[in-house]
Amino acid sequence: MSNDPGLALNAIISRRRLLQLSAVTGVGAFLAACGTAGTKTAGPTTGPAATAGPATAAATGTAAAPGATGTPSAAATGTPTAATNPPATEGPAPTSAPGTPVTGAFKMATWIGYIDVADDGVTHPSLDRFTQETGISVDYQEAVDDNESFYASQLKGPLQSGVDTGWDLVVLTDWMIIRLITLGWLEKIDPSANFPTNLGDIYKTRAWDQGNVYAAPWQSGMTGIGFDQKKTGKLTSLAIFFDTKYAGKMTYLTEMRDTVGLTALEMGTDPTNLTQDQFDAAIAKITQAVKDSLVRQLTGNSYVEDMAAGDVIVAMAWSGDVQGLLVPDQKSSQDFQWQLADEGGMLWTDNMAIPKGARNKAQAEVFINWYYIAANAAEVEAYVNYVCPVKGAEAEIVKINADLGSNVLIFPTADMQAKLHQFVALDLTTASSWESDFATAIGQ
Repeated sequence: MSNDPGLALNAIISRRRLLQLSAVTGVGAFLAACGTAGTKTAGPTTGPAATAGPATAAATGTAAAPGATGTPSAAATGTPTAATNPPATEGPAPTSAPGTPVTGAFKMATWIGYIDVADDGVTHPSLDRFTQETGISVDYQEAVDDNESFYASQLKGPLQSGVDTGWDLVVLTDWMIIRLITLGWLEKIDPSANFPTNLGDIYKTRAWDQGNVYAAPWQSGMTGIGFDQKKTGKLTSLAIFFDTKYAGKMTYLTEMRDTVGLTALEMGTDPTNLTQDQFDAAIAKITQAVKDSLVRQLTGNSYVEDMAAGDVIVAMAWSGDVQGLLVPDQKSSQDFQWQLADEGGMLWTDNMAIPKGARNKAQAEVFINWYYIAANAAEVEAYVNYVCPVKGAEAEIVKINADLGSNVLIFPTADMQAKLHQFVALDLTTASSWESDFATAIGQ
């Protein structure tokens, strides 16, 4: 999930860039190499042909599962047809015309660190297997560094002019998808055997995409309380963010929908149906907390550096950051935890969507259908470890790694899901106004 538009946050490290690189270097080493916590690692690509990351053009042989473990969900079946792609037990895949095989290629733009990578550090076993099974090759590019810059450089100009963007499938965050839907700049995703049939129930109630016709969730994350338990003891309530006990030792997120969402929950209001008055009340509370110096004015992911250094003890935090970044490198004097608060937490999602006029819509729809086979989603999830949107993946992932099936950061329990909230869908005018008010509240 990247920056909200309207905020002056161009110097924030891409969250996925941080996650991937720190896995190799460690949090401290990575941030030190960046010079400062606010240095952006990379800008957007200049066009669809740019190679921001590894791409898979065609299968080169039998693909291994993540980390050379696990079993593919289906064997290659030769030339795909409506009846054989994917396997018959999963139902037919979308086709360009009745009875016509869907072959060819498509271009996909997504974030870094969002797909499984083989031991060679370049190829993607799941994508290779997709090509083997369907005959469709994927030009997979990690071209999205943040939502706003990708929109400005890759989508806005062509779509305003009614021109093909060059991308057939893009992975963007909820609020950007809402913008594109509002502008009429997305194609509808034709329903298939597996999508939206195998979509998790929590995603089927999104008011801004009734019937799940524009957005196919790829990965999600949760926002809650990050803390050093050795210094705080167990924390379970959002009230801690407005308590003077840890004044100057706390940080909020520069993501408007996260910080306002958690504040609204602490005040007893539902961010899924937030009204203007409730938003104003949450902004007033955030403004007062900043004025009272309860919170450090940090940006984006930089809270992980300060928590690692001991300067921040409590943070509004993303679940994956604490588990994947802080815990592995923590000192013996630290005990980093992430907690979904008693009052609830926020759920954000990055979604697959098809830009208006995409030339290879049918091929992109075959991929969406294929990913929504539980075993295929599990293969990707075993590597990326975000919240999985596909029903049945929990049972399949244990065939790859038994421990992952019980990881609540990947598969939140029913009780956790009941406490997760998605931020209210905003029209473009209201979104701009709220983002401006939030920027003022946090001192941007």
